[in-house]
This record gives sequence, structure tokens and C-alpha cells, in this order.
Amino acid sequence: MRVLCHAQHLSGVGHFVRMHAIAHGLAAAGHEVHLVDGGRPVPRPAAAGAVAPVLLAPLVRADGRVVAPGSHAPANAVLAERARALAGAVERLRPDVFLVDHYPFSKWELEPEILAAAAAARRCNPGVRVLCSLRDVVPRTRHEAAAGDGYEARVLERLHAQFDGVLVHADPSFTRLEEHFGRAAELRVPIAYTGFVTVAPPSGPAPSEPTAVVSAGGGTRALPFLMAAIEACGRLPPAMRVAVFAGLAQDGAELRTLGAAARDGRFELHPFSADFAGGLAASHLSVSRAGYNTTVELLQARVRAVVVPDPRMSDQGPRARRLAARGLATVVDGDPPSVDALGAAIERALAGPAPRHDLDLAGVAATVRLLEGLGTGSEAGWDSTPTSTLRSTPA
Repeated sequence: MRVLCHAQHLSGVGHFVRMHAIAHGLAAAGHEVHLVDGGRPVPRPAAAGAVAPVLLAPLVRADGRVVAPGSHAPANAVLAERARALAGAVERLRPDVFLVDHYPFSKWELEPEILAAAAAARRCNPGVRVLCSLRDVVPRTRHEAAAGDGYEARVLERLHAQFDGVLVHADPSFTRLEEHFGRAAELRVPIAYTGFVTVAPPSGPAPSEPTAVVSAGGGTRALPFLMAAIEACGRLPPAMRVAVFAGLAQDGAELRTLGAAARDGRFELHPFSADFAGGLAASHLSVSRAGYNTTVELLQARVRAVVVPDPRMSDQGPRARRLAARGLATVVDGDPPSVDALGAAIERALAGPAPRHDLDLAGVAATVRLLEGLGTGSEAGWDSTPTSTLRSTPA
């Protein structure tokens, strides 16, 4: 099976990290996999399976607009060139599956390249399956401009015209699509829940003394949160060491500011790292944002957690509330959070038991199984109705 995976990270890095894990899972299962890469570099751990990159001109989001890195001018020319390049790559590769991250639920700025690629895929392979790959929580973001019910109407129209199914990378007992998308009942394409997408953390020796991990993930504007977390962790017992992982987007000046704040001997400052999950798995406490990838790493590590959802990210608040409702995290609001509130939450988390849950974390294996089933004509695992079937002919 030949699979083309499309994911574009513009603000944070969660979309790319999740698709990277899926791509390598497919490759490890023996499939030919190509992964679109058109964003800033993201450190990832070594993974089984060879994945071929499809390199596009990079884009980022700055001041609410999609631009080329280092520019504040609209990226219209770059977007047009990317659409041509991606359509050309599709015609060369002739994928059996075109897996698209999050569009049309978001990433509307990338619509020209995604629609061009989908059309090219159907021209050169009438049996191709075009699938939407979604995270767990999918409320409308602040970047989709539509009045009234125009947002949900446009999502439905694009899904029905261009897509053959939707993969939701979540445990449905944690959250379901209809909780965030009001017209989910009108979907005429099948849906499958895969469980959460995780990557096994590297193993290593357990630390000889208690540790806490503070992390900002790959999002922007991480400095105020990290500064508050460092100050709050300064109140921990002296025996507890604190590893601080900076955000991917932080520049040299911000890193120096963090270094000055974390000058106490108990703190260790680390850059954004692919080894983060290993450090988290060996820790006693995590203080973090509530992005998808950080959350699944918390679920995998089963570590006591304090989460501070980023209010600019539409998914983090709902996800944090669901963690709290299950007793899997203590939530502190604020941008930045109050140091006193954060310190009190840390005390409560450390005083409580380590979290326990039975949430499904096998999202990579389930995604591989579902796609392989399509290749053999099986729709097992897909929620289909008489008006919702996986098509195998052009739209």
C-alpha cells in the first residue's frame, strides 16, 4: 500500500508530530509512506520504518497570518507554488491512500494545495481513499473565517465532496466528534476512532531522586507560562530536581531569560527535545500545557500532572477539563497562571495518588489496521450507515 500523509504545523507542532508517528507506524508495517514536510524542523526520536519526505516551501503562522519564515508578507505566491508541487508529487506517487491532517475542520489557508492534491490523486488512481485525520478535540479555531453556521456548512460540504472517511485519533470514551462539531449527525462519510496516537518513550535508568518536569511543547509565547512554572516549582522540597524543557519556538534571548530564572542548582534547562517523553516517564510530576501530544505522553507515563491550557488554542481547555474530570490532572487557568494557584495545584497533585486509566493509547496500530483493511476491501472498524460508505470511485 502506498500512503501519502499531509500534515502542516503552523503555530504548534502537534499536527506534524502525530502524523509523523502514524507515517512511521505504516512504514514499519511494510508500506510505502511519503510524508509532506512544509514547516519548521521538529526534533523526533529515531523510529522504525523508512518514510520518504515530500518537501514543500515552509510556512508558519505570524500575527494570525500564514507567511514564509522570517516574512510578514502574505504567502500567496508560496501557497500557489506548494499547490503545484504537491499535485505534481501526487501524480508521480499515485497513492492508494491520501491521509490529510485536520482539513477541512481547520487549515483552510491550505485548501488550494489539499484540493489540488486530492483531485490529482483521484485522476491517477480512481481507487484512492482520501481520508481526514483528526485529533481528539476539534472545535472551530480562531483562524476559520465564516459567519453564522457557515463554518460547519463548509466543513460538511468539503467532507462530502472530497473525502471518503474520517479517522478520529481519540478514545471515544474520552471525547467524541459530536461534542465539538454540532452537525456531526449530518456526516455522510464513515468515522473510525483509533485511540490516542503515542510513541513509545525511550527507556533509561530511573532517576535516583524525585524529579519534576516542566514543559511548554511546541507552541509559541511559551515564556510567561514557563517563568510562572519555574517560580512555582521553586517552592518544591529541596530534594526534588526540576527539568525544564523550553518551547520549540523560543529564541536565544528567551532561553537566556529562562536560564537566569532557573539558576538554582535544582533546575536543569533543556531545549525542545525528542527525548522529552523519556524524561517524563521517569518523573514524579509534570507541569505543562494541554496540547494533544503532551496529553498523550502524560497518559502514557501515568504521572501526576498539573496542566495550564493555552487559551489561544481552542482544543486545550476542553481537553484539560476532560483530564480533570477523570482525575488525571489538576487544571490551572491563566495566561500566565498565578504562581500561587500553580503552587497550590502542584501541592495537591503531589499529595494525590498516581493517575490510573484504561484509555486506548494504541492509535498508531489501529490506524495501520484500518488502512490495511481498506486495501483488502474490508470496512471493519468504520462506523458506516446506508448513506455513509467508503467509496472507491472518483467524487
